[in-house]
Amino acid sequence: MNLIETPTKKYREVEQTLRREIESGLWPAGGQLPPAQELAKRFKVANMTIRQAVTGLLEEGLLVRIQGKGTFIVEREQAPAEIGTRYPMALLFPTEWQRRDSYYFSELLNGFQQVIQDNGHKAPVLDYDTAETPGALEPGTAVACVILEEPHQQLVERLRDRGFRVLAVNHYTGRRSIPCVRIDDNQGLADAVEHLISRGHERIGFLRGVPNNVDAMDRLRAFRAAVRDNELRGAVEVGDDFIESAGYEAAQRLLSSPNPPTAIICASDLSAIGAVRAVRDRGLSVPHDLSVIGYGDFSVADYVIPRLTTIRQPRLLLGATAAEMLIHLANDEDVADVLLSAELMVRESTSRHVSALATAV
Repeated sequence: MNLIETPTKKYREVEQTLRREIESGLWPAGGQLPPAQELAKRFKVANMTIRQAVTGLLEEGLLVRIQGKGTFIVEREQAPAEIGTRYPMALLFPTEWQRRDSYYFSELLNGFQQVIQDNGHKAPVLDYDTAETPGALEPGTAVACVILEEPHQQLVERLRDRGFRVLAVNHYTGRRSIPCVRIDDNQGLADAVEHLISRGHERIGFLRGVPNNVDAMDRLRAFRAAVRDNELRGAVEVGDDFIESAGYEAAQRLLSSPNPPTAIICASDLSAIGAVRAVRDRGLSVPHDLSVIGYGDFSVADYVIPRLTTIRQPRLLLGATAAEMLIHLANDEDVADVLLSAELMVRESTSRHVSALATAV
């Protein structure tokens, strides 16, 4: 088939083709949808395009995703009847989220949509660029908003002031009365710093994330608090992005300094992977010459060499909790802030500092 060249049109055409095939009975009810890689090969598109198309069909209730098993065709007579809430619901997602971070956003979205579908509800996903378009949101809609930057926070406040019931996903730092659900970066970074200190590291570096990004700023503040609490004097901060190339460049800067750190903590698993590559390119090794900790526990963390010690984000739970809270808001019920725990996953990219080993001997 000839697909239109723009990415948006591609996933829409794939979505329409799959919808027609499902509705015509070509795909048997209760059967499993082929893996994304197989569909991508069939349609000659990227895996991300397939994921976008499947997401639309999940929202419609034509497909259902079962964690750990796969995506299945819904048997029409067994599809959950839609159950109304007092007010409509919607989810605001960052524009072009797939390009920003497919690991983070896809799991958050899956967790959210699963709870919405399991409870027989609907909550369309809108991007921030269209949220204030006339008619995009019905009056009184309960809106869950994934906040990444200050403009997102300002938009959320405008919606709140216009009478919408608003829930912040991620840290809301403004002055409005807006409930939020977020991950405890403070505890996650504190555990990471204490893990390194327990292994003899005193000079610890931090690879920052995107400037003005809510998550990046939260993690930077959490790192600084852990440094103060443990009275570390050799901490240093570099970097300005979550991606691999930024981690590579930042690690190269640290390793070239007169007194380089013996361990680094990265604001993302992706920048941590870049840092590991930088160490290797200098003829050094992780963790012998430099211990590395990431953030996120993305699927790649368990497959890089060495396996990455990282701070696990409960991304599915974040999305699921946001959906549960939004349903309460849509029924005009009060909700309180929720703080989800982050867990340090110790693997192979951290070890005792060599001087600490010599002292122990």
